Amino acid sequence: MYAVSIGEFVKVKNPKAKKAYRCVKRTKCTTDDPSRIAEDAIAILRNAGKGIRFSGMEEFGDSHGFWNDDHECPDDGPSDECERLELEACGDWIEKRVRELRTGESVDLHLGLESGFTEFVITGK
Repeated sequence: MYAVSIGEFVKVKNPKAKKAYRCVKRTKCTTDDPSRIAEDAIAILRNAGKGIRFSGMEEFGDSHGFWNDDHECPDDGPSDECERLELEACGDWIEKRVRELRTGESVDLHLGLESGFTEFVITGK
């Protein structure tokens, strides 16, 4: 079983505020399906925009061609196929990492955006 917490944070406009960000929305749920957790995480990336990755996952953008021998990136930049392969690799990594969690361990993914960030925390129960 896994506990999932997704927090959406925005920058605080008041420069005198004690914290630079405030949580505007927090969603919590439990599930026993690591593939569903990966799907939810990838949905957040898709909604954030093309090429956006969780902190620490930027390497998926540079390496997706190595994992797919028959894929060639176009000379004018990443294609939709590149994006699909990158997201697929990210999802596989997240699902694998979630399956490895023991009770009390967690994975903390952060997605930095212009106006704030999204925090995606998965904890083994």
